Amino acid sequence: MKKLILCLAFGLIALYSGAQNRFFTKDAKINFNSSTPLEDIVAESNQATTFMDIEKNEVVFSVLTTSFKFRRALMEEHFNENYMESAKFPKAKFSGKIVSPVDWKSERPVIVDVKGQLTMHGVTKEVTLKAQITPGKMKISASAELKVTPEDFSISIPSAVRDKIAKEVTIKIDATYAPYQQ
Repeated sequence: MKKLILCLAFGLIALYSGAQNRFFTKDAKINFNSSTPLEDIVAESNQATTFMDIEKNEVVFSVLTTSFKFRRALMEEHFNENYMESAKFPKAKFSGKIVSPVDWKSERPVIVDVKGQLTMHGVTKEVTLKAQITPGKMKISASAELKVTPEDFSISIPSAVRDKIAKEVTIKIDATYAPYQQ
């Protein structure tokens, strides 16, 4: 019996210490801006799920494309049906690695490079982006920005609306991670 209790105790310690290296949130914010002088196209989702493993310097994001909210319902409908084809490609995903050094014990913000694979509209591209990470014992804050073009992800824009959609779309990400609890 003592051996069983000891094994369970060591197992819980191992599980707890491993969890300290992994952080999670399911309410990260992602917004994008595709504004031009003719039209402001801005949308936001606060339903992105993201994991960060600080031991491996890995980060993963996933967001349902239908979770983006627009100021006009018609924009949201066109985004989901015509451009992102959300029924066919329901998620956008990023999986990458923090390639700059991070002192995870510090609580000072640091600017890092993150390199990985971004998948949207069924197309995967390698991207590198700058992120600001603020480590902490009980939370990690992170923000990043990247620019993409619809053409890079096989998103066709009809010529009738081409002047209303920016050639480069700015994507901003903000997340506050908490220790992952299994």
